[in-house]
Amino acid sequence: NLNQVTKIIQGTKDDFLVYSGNDNDTLPILTLGGYGVISVVSHLVGNQIGEMMQKFLSGKNEQAASIHRKLLPLVEALFIVPNPMPVKYALNYLGFHVGKPRLPLVEPDRKSAEIIQATLKNYKIDLPIP
Repeated sequence: NLNQVTKIIQGTKDDFLVYSGNDNDTLPILTLGGYGVISVVSHLVGNQIGEMMQKFLSGKNEQAASIHRKLLPLVEALFIVPNPMPVKYALNYLGFHVGKPRLPLVEPDRKSAEIIQATLKNYKIDLPIP
């Protein structure tokens, strides 16, 4: 909730750092005075998340916004079912053996898995693929 984030930033001291906990909100929260992100998609595209943040911090806002828009379909795919199921599925699919989610979580259903696979094909993954 960006209104809530705004109120928190306005109502706290400068040394109170606000992080985005949702990848789709990272850039908007930075523009409101946020400090950083606790990211799920960075497991796959961490360099690109870092680049987006560096562009923003150096005043290259349109370039940061462009990266944000480019990554949004991946963010959506990795949240198609509750976290961490999609990111674990994606890492396993890419050849990293990170195991299955622990119960009560399960692997994504077939349709969700297909969406994750198709989406991954559109991105440069920032990991040394095994």
